[in-house]
Order: sequence, then C-alpha cells, then structure tokens
Amino acid sequence: MSAASSPLDWAGRCTQQAESCAELGSPLYARLLSLLAIEVAQTGPTWEVIAPWAELRFGQAGPLRLLGAAHRLALSGAAPSWARVLPSCGGEVPITNGELISVWSELVRTHGQELSDGLDYEVQTNEVARSAGLALGLASTAFNSARLVELGCSAGLNLRLDQFCIELASTGDSEGVGSSSKLLGDPRSTVRISPELRTAAPHPLAQLPRVTERIGIDPHPLDATTEQGRLQLLGFVWPDQLQRIERCKAAIKIASSVPAVLMQSALMQSALMQSADSASEGETEQVSARPPVALPDTAELLESLLADEQPTVIQQSIVWQYIPPELRWRITAVIEAAGRRATPEAPLAWVRFEPDEWDRKRAAVWLRTWPTGTDFLVAQVDYHGRWIAPQQAISTR
Repeated sequence: MSAASSPLDWAGRCTQQAESCAELGSPLYARLLSLLAIEVAQTGPTWEVIAPWAELRFGQAGPLRLLGAAHRLALSGAAPSWARVLPSCGGEVPITNGELISVWSELVRTHGQELSDGLDYEVQTNEVARSAGLALGLASTAFNSARLVELGCSAGLNLRLDQFCIELASTGDSEGVGSSSKLLGDPRSTVRISPELRTAAPHPLAQLPRVTERIGIDPHPLDATTEQGRLQLLGFVWPDQLQRIERCKAAIKIASSVPAVLMQSALMQSALMQSADSASEGETEQVSARPPVALPDTAELLESLLADEQPTVIQQSIVWQYIPPELRWRITAVIEAAGRRATPEAPLAWVRFEPDEWDRKRAAVWLRTWPTGTDFLVAQVDYHGRWIAPQQAISTR
C-alpha cells in the first residue's frame, strides 16, 4: 500500500474535508468527518469500507463519495436509523459526538458493503447556485446567441441557467433586488438565486445570450428526471443544508421540461483499458456499467463538437480536479485550436468556475474569448454560490 492510500492519508483527507465543510456551512459533516478521521487512522470499521477504494486520487473526493452513499441510503428509506439524524430526511442531528458516531457505526455494521460500493460513484453535486458565477461569465461574452456546452455536466442542471432567476443586487442597491437591470435569466423562475454581493455588479448588467442548444459531456451523465438520477444528485447535497436541497429539487423540475443533450465520455482510453482488463464477474453493477473502451473521451467529443463552427460557450464548474491531468492538457489544446479558428461571426468562449489560485478557500470565474484571445477574471465566488464578488475585467493579456 502506498503512502497516498494509507489509513493515515485518508484520515488526513477526512480532516481536510471536515474543515471545508465547516467553512461551507455544514456543521453536521464537519463533525462527522472529524470523527471518521480518528476512526480511519485507527483502521476501524470505516477503514474496512474504504480500503477497497484506497487508491482513489485525492481529487476524487473519497470522503464525499462515502457520505453521499450514506445519504442515498437514508433518502431511499433503506437506512431509517441514519435518516433519523439527517435534517434532509426530517431527522435531528444528535447533540453529542458520541451519539453521532454511534449511529454511524450502526450504519457501517448494517450497510457496510453498500457504502463501499457507493465509493465507485463520482461526486456529482451539480450545485445550482454556482450558476450565478457561470451566468455572469456567460453574460460577459456579449454574444447575442450561443450553443452552451458543459464539461463535467453531471445531470446538466446548470445547462438550464438561463431558466433560473439570478438576482445580482446588493441590499443597499437603490434599484433593489428584483430590478430588471439586476436580473439574469427568467424573473418568473421557481429557482431563485440571490448571492451576497461583495462588490458591485457591472452596470448596466449585460444580458445572457439566447441559448440555441444545450450539450453536456460527462463520463457518468445522470438523468435527473428518473428516480435513480434524482436520488443520486440529492444524495451528494449535504443533508443539513435544506435550502440547497430544495433549490436542487426545483432545478430538476425545470430540467424535465427544458431539453439538453447529455453525452457520455470516457475519462481516458488507457484508464478504461485497465478497467476492462481487471473486470470480473464479481464486480459491482456500477463497475460493469462503465463506458466501453471504444467510447470517445472528453477531448475527442469536444473536438467533434467544435468542428461545427458556430457561436459557442464552453462552461465548467469545479470539474478540473476530477479529470486526469493528461486529459486536462488535451482538452485545453482542443479548445485553443478551436479558438484559433473562431471568427466574429462564430466566436468561442470558455467560462471556468474553479478554485482560486491565490486563495483556495474561494473559487474564481475566468472568461476566455476568441477570436480576441483575451482571458479575464469575471468574479471571485463562494464554492456553493453563497456570495459573489464581480471584478473589473482583470485581463491576463
């Protein structure tokens, strides 16, 4: 076993994720992950659940995979004892850590194999509130219309961002929240997103281009209109954050009436070859359902889409860490090659909502456009969209 897959390494991952959960407003997960860090370091029962998946990369968010599997069991009704401590299921979080870890231990005893199997599912949060940052980037392109392509789309909820009501007015704004000049998207939408503004929004606020087509690319795309897809999405939303859960449910309803094409990709052909070589009859259903070796990877699918030159915006949000490094370079090369072919009649833009290089406690939205080739900072943002700080076009060129 390598140092990067040892119990101590995973205990550190749990501790780091606990700190992130505390920062992002989930005291339940902050407490639970801190307790699990101790148990995993001591190679307790939770480590036995994790051990078959110990080689997962740090960026694959193993602790969140584990807790997502537990949440799905509660939401489905399969783990009523665990459901009783989750607000998302109508439960109440135990006051003491002893009570909390006791209920978790019961879950591990009764559903250990299901929890372990659940570690095979990629984290697919599809956080809808991130659409405020994405939409500000989309509006900043100044395109009249565009095809919208999302990398790592999951269920593609944020492909429908123009169907949400995004309010970008501060409480002290003389025009006030709800002013048409401070709205992006549909003011009648059941999905309303009102992040705290930490700097003033651009004025006048450019409007979103008309979306001509919605295309998502993901190794494991979800159909949120099915019960299984809905359960998987909601399972990855933190159970003590009820507003996020209700917003996700509302976005799923919109997705059922606003079509999008979700394309399945391979992560990497070489990785799939290894998966195929190691496949056996006893593997879980999720493993056997992985894409076939012949499936194009994300770079290849994107290249085929961009060969059809038309106004296009590519967007992504907290997806880069889940993509193997060698594939990131190929995706970037494909986009830059398409950028060199872009014209004023068929422009290209790339909106990236990813961790901020200067402060990892926040994310940053960058916009690169072609044929100009400019790349500028649109906003600094909270990972879950709680706040946004629009910037004044800080360019790298």
